[in-house]
Amino acid sequence: MKHVLKVVFLSLFSSTVMASGTHSHDHGSMKYSVGEPGNGSPDRIISVSMQDTMQFVFSPELGSLKDGETIEFRVNNDGSIQHEFSIGNAEDQVKHAIMMQKMPDMKHSDPNTVSLLPGESANLSWKFKGKDTVVFACNIPGHFEAGMKHILAIGTENDDKLALK
Repeated sequence: MKHVLKVVFLSLFSSTVMASGTHSHDHGSMKYSVGEPGNGSPDRIISVSMQDTMQFVFSPELGSLKDGETIEFRVNNDGSIQHEFSIGNAEDQVKHAIMMQKMPDMKHSDPNTVSLLPGESANLSWKFKGKDTVVFACNIPGHFEAGMKHILAIGTENDDKLALK
């Protein structure tokens, strides 16, 4: 519980700082918790079907992530409502979920997130780095809570049992 309160506090503080006008809109040098946008040829290509059953279906199965591995995700919204596919650690996803609660129709320009209307597709290439736990999430209000997430630590086998509420 302390961790959640800490994250919420940091999120609110970050929002205040950004609202003060000191935030640069140049995301070119932005640091991400679990890697960076992928460039060049991917090590793997994974299709991701976003479904109204509040699931991501990976094909082939994602399996494991390796430090330094680049994956091109070919993301399809096969549902009848809007969904998003976001890559980050738990703290990133909590911050993004709070932002989505405030602005559910926000336009995404970050390279670690795609938001798709029904029938739309997009590619997202990501180079995973470090040893953090990666959370793939849909932060459309209510979707994450309904189970639209996939949790995997870099360097380990698939383990959706990792703690994240």
